Formats: sequence, structure tokens, C-alpha cells
Amino acid sequence: MPADLSFDKKIFDSCVHYIGSMDEGQTQRKIFDYLDIAKELRVRKLNEDAFDYVFFDRDEKVYPLAQGSANFVEQLYPYFDKEYHTLKKYIRLLNYTGDSFPLFNLRKGSASEKEKVSSWALRDVMLKIKDETLRNVLMGNNLLYAGDEHLTPFYIHALVTKSYIDSAYKFVGGSSQLAMALWRKLRMYGGVIFRKEKVCALKEKNGLLTHAITESGNVYEGRHFIANIHPKLVLELIDSNIIKSIYRNRVISAKNSISAFMVNIVLNPGKVPYLNANIYWNKSKNTYNAVNHSVTGWPVNYALYYTEDAQHPGFAESVSILCYMHADMFEPWKNTYNNTLDESNRCIEYQNFKTNKANELIDVVAERFPLIKRELYSFKVATPLTFRDYTGSPEGSMYGIMANVHQPERTSIPVRTKIPNLLLTGQNIGIHGVLGVSMNAIAASGELLGLDYLIEKINKKS
Repeated sequence: MPADLSFDKKIFDSCVHYIGSMDEGQTQRKIFDYLDIAKELRVRKLNEDAFDYVFFDRDEKVYPLAQGSANFVEQLYPYFDKEYHTLKKYIRLLNYTGDSFPLFNLRKGSASEKEKVSSWALRDVMLKIKDETLRNVLMGNNLLYAGDEHLTPFYIHALVTKSYIDSAYKFVGGSSQLAMALWRKLRMYGGVIFRKEKVCALKEKNGLLTHAITESGNVYEGRHFIANIHPKLVLELIDSNIIKSIYRNRVISAKNSISAFMVNIVLNPGKVPYLNANIYWNKSKNTYNAVNHSVTGWPVNYALYYTEDAQHPGFAESVSILCYMHADMFEPWKNTYNNTLDESNRCIEYQNFKTNKANELIDVVAERFPLIKRELYSFKVATPLTFRDYTGSPEGSMYGIMANVHQPERTSIPVRTKIPNLLLTGQNIGIHGVLGVSMNAIAASGELLGLDYLIEKINKKS
């Protein structure tokens, strides 16, 4: 679930910086309406003419990505006056791809619908756009899905991008309110959540899981088990011949997406103007190759996410900087761990290294946005090890298992497992992001309730 961190009396989103498809009648909004939590969530719509701005190195031009299909084209057209039809074709392709995924549209359908677009490689589709700058502007917010030119299917880009073009909102006061709303609703229906209980084993008998054992020694029996952690970690909990070695090896050997480095900054009040949009800066115009950056070339990109100061409207109280970082940059400390369940202080060398990297990143940001450095009051850093320790994702991977368009059978993890009462969900099963994991949760719930039945109930509620 989304979690926030706070320091110096400011709240920071650790993972959910904005959400898509939230207008009335759109997919994410329908799901929240069905769960009866939409009215509890404090959200704010980002700028309709530019929910994201894309920059390249020292190029002075700023490219807007707008909400609404027609508006998206109209806002980019002035920068690419010879590419109007290309832009229109791109939007049609996004819509066509989105329409090919029934669950993305909360409708009944068959898996065969996805097959006509699932084999399209991101690189192959985007190279059909001849204008190199336009091509890279359209992928300028690549940080949203960690696209790799050699692996990523086009549909990953299409579904993520389309959801924000449909509508883009951010949480006001942190995204943990979503987790709290779900918690309250679950308790209302008699559900119980056990916090700070680390599962260390899932026991199988006669082909079914019977109970979970936690590190504290507690035993939790159940008829059905649903895991939303990385499948590799799930398999480490199960000692059963039902899970074949070929499946274990496939999951263990699957490539994970790149990790991240984040600097959360508290600003001096009333000094830095608030921007109701997000910033994406790319060092190179080859945006989909950024995930393969070298250590010496870091940072190769960054995103800026602003939070408005309620006491000083129109100004930002804080800003978060997110960029790609390979986990092996923290190789010397990979055997150290630190989270709320197992707190420890890493060595001074680690602290110095991450602080130096934070200052490097802040300096690069300051080339474009000098006020952020000038009005910096304090900051805290999250490294690939932080993401690993708090999310449980191997190597601190941002989005878990990387989809491979060339070998989908190796990287596609189904909801059902060989153990009939064990289901998988979360960002490793299908698409990531709030909308993606909502789809995956519906798929898992549909295995128990009937997918057509569940989709019909969601649509009726909205």
C-alpha cells in the first residue's frame, strides 16, 4: 500500500506522486467509487494543458504533455508544426492499444484481444515517428515505467501514458490516505489487519496452503492466500514439490526493473513557486536507453514533484527529486538492512556516499531550478537499499519484474499458481502503478468471485 514519510513537519510521498484515469466515469475513479472511498480521498487535478513538462539537457525548450487526447495534440503541435498527423496517429495508437485490454476498460473480453498488440516492441513502434525530438518527448517521462529499448513492450508505455492523458491527479496530504481509506473500509466489513508481522513460512498440506507462520511465532490459518510481494520472495516462503523447479528458476532469473535514488527536500516557506505539474529532465534525447546508464554518467534523468504549502498558497513547501540508479552503486553495503521492523544505522561511509550523491543530483537540478538549492532547508535521501528494505523488491527495483516483449512467457507471471489456493497480485503481475495494481487486484479477486460478476458490480456501482 502507498506509504508516506515525514520530517520537519512535512509529508512526502514515497512512491505515489500522481495517479491517472480519475475523472468521473474513468477506470480508476470507477474502482474507487466501487470501494466507496472516492469521496474520502483528497486529490487535486494537475494542469490540464501540461500535467508533465519534458526537458532535455541544456535545450531551452520546454515541452508540455497535456490532459485530454485532443488537447494533448494541440499543446504539442506548436513545437512540431509538421507533425500534426503524426501526433493524431500516436493518440489513435494509444487508444487502440488501451481498447485491446478489456480489464483496463472494466469490460468483459478475452485474452486474445491483447495478443494483437502484445508483441509490439516499444522501440519498433516509436521509431516509426521520424522526428527524433518528438519521439523522445513522447517518452520523456520514461521514469513512470522504466522503459528499456531492448525489452519493453509498447503496451506498457501506451497504458501508462494513456491513463495520465485521460486525466492526471495528485494526492493532497500524501497518498497514505488511500491506504488508510482502504483499511477503514476493510475493518467496516469485519476484516483485520495485522501490522509488523513478518511472514517467514507458508505451509502446504495435501496440495493446499493451510497456514502462515510469522517471525514472532504466530500462526494464521486460511482457506485462500493472496500475496502481493515479489514472486521470488513468495517462493522463498514455500517448501513444496508442487512448485516445480522450472517455475522457481524462471521467477528467480527474471530481470527486475532498475532501482531509484530519491532526495526529499523541505524548502524555506514562501520562496519557491508551486508548480501544479511535474518536471522530467533527460540528459540525453535517447530517453528509453536511460535505464542502461553508466556509473560515471549519473544522473541521466530526474523527475521533480512539488507539494504546495497550505500556509503559503502558490508556493511549494517541499519538492521530491527522483532519478534512475543501479543498485550496484551501493554494492559495498548490500548486506546491510534497515527498516521499521529491523532498524539499524548503516556505517558512516554509506551515509557520506549517499549525501555526496544527493548533492550531485541537487547541483544538476539547480542548473535549471536554482531556487530549489538556494531555498533548501533540509533533505533526506532514499537509496536503492532503502527501496529494497521497505518494499521487499529485489535490488530495490521500482517496478518489479521487467516485461520482455521478446520472451513474454519468461516474464509474464500469472495470478494463479500451481497451489490452487495461492494467488499472486501486485506490481509484478501485469501493469504497475496505482491503476495497474488495481487491475491486478481485480484479476486476483475475479479468480475467487468470478471476473465477469465482479466487473459488472463495479460498473453498476459507478
